[in-house]
Amino acid sequence: MPCFTLFNGSCLLALTILAIILNAIPLIVDYHDGKIFRNSISCYEWLLPGVFGGGILVIPAVSMSLAARKGQNCNTRTGFLLSALLSLISVVGALYCALVSLYSLVKGPLICNAASQSVDNCNFSIEDISSLSNLKIDLKWFLEDKCGINQTGFQTEPTHLPNTNFSSVAINESLVSGTKAEPNAQTSAIHAELQKTIHMITFVGLLLVGILEVIVSVMQIIIGVCGCFCKTSRRNDAGPV
Repeated sequence: MPCFTLFNGSCLLALTILAIILNAIPLIVDYHDGKIFRNSISCYEWLLPGVFGGGILVIPAVSMSLAARKGQNCNTRTGFLLSALLSLISVVGALYCALVSLYSLVKGPLICNAASQSVDNCNFSIEDISSLSNLKIDLKWFLEDKCGINQTGFQTEPTHLPNTNFSSVAINESLVSGTKAEPNAQTSAIHAELQKTIHMITFVGLLLVGILEVIVSVMQIIIGVCGCFCKTSRRNDAGPV
């Protein structure tokens, strides 16, 4: 059982690192005029599904699972039970990561939303989770051309960051509301395609990571419960466990 626990811990560690990296991608490219956090691609990366859900909430289970090696204190009934309890927290975090990612894939990036859809109106609550079963997964925002940009090359609405102290600027600085896009519409279309691609890669990746973390965490819960009620790998002469 310690071998399986160590394997699960290694898998969760790799998935945790991947989740944080994926969540950081849109935040890093959220860059304009030498400053970050100025040109938001989507509001949903600010909910930190990878950093918080798939990362921070999974780290305790990772630490306990990696510590459950032969000869370590966690290789006991108490240690296995604790790893199972911490894995419950990681399941909650992984589910949060997966659900936010799924919801963001349905909504699409900000540049693909209607003029009334701004970062200020972006939210994710219990009501949104309950409505996920009624949502139709439609990736038209990714497949259609000129997403969020009309035929004349105008940006429909400036979009601002929610509840931050950062300066509020339009989602696409090259397209000023009510003025002709500079540079030309082709450059703007390329920028829109880049934003759509980053949004797709980020949240499809986080969705898969969240699902895998749920699977691995559930496996660790089962192993931890079995290790608690069954014999561990410690020898009988090693003392009571």
